[in-house]
Amino acid sequence: MIEFTLARVCLSVCGLLLLAAVIVPVTGMYESHTVSMESDVSEDIARFVDGFWYSEMDDLTVSMGDILPNIPSYVEFRDHIVILTTDRGTYRSGTKVPVISEEVFGYGDMLRLIKNEDSVKAEKAS
Repeated sequence: MIEFTLARVCLSVCGLLLLAAVIVPVTGMYESHTVSMESDVSEDIARFVDGFWYSEMDDLTVSMGDILPNIPSYVEFRDHIVILTTDRGTYRSGTKVPVISEEVFGYGDMLRLIKNEDSVKAEKAS
């Protein structure tokens, strides 16, 4: 009877050790994938601005909640650079057209893009 109990205890301990050994690499893969996705978001925003520039529209309004990955993240535009800041870090991507903006766009904001002569102006829509 005691051998049966000791075998079950040993089996449980081995199972927990095996589970602990598997959790660490899986967690690291998730974190790596999340960082890669956030980097892709900054590139997508840059392509979005370039696509607007080459379109026939003069202005475009979009909800930042549809673009940003989570609530604490925000976007800044500086000349040819899109800067996405999240709780995991800051990601930068380049645009082909300069973007003029003095504002920071958060998750709850509405972004309005307006074509100028040689640039795009980004402002908060009211």
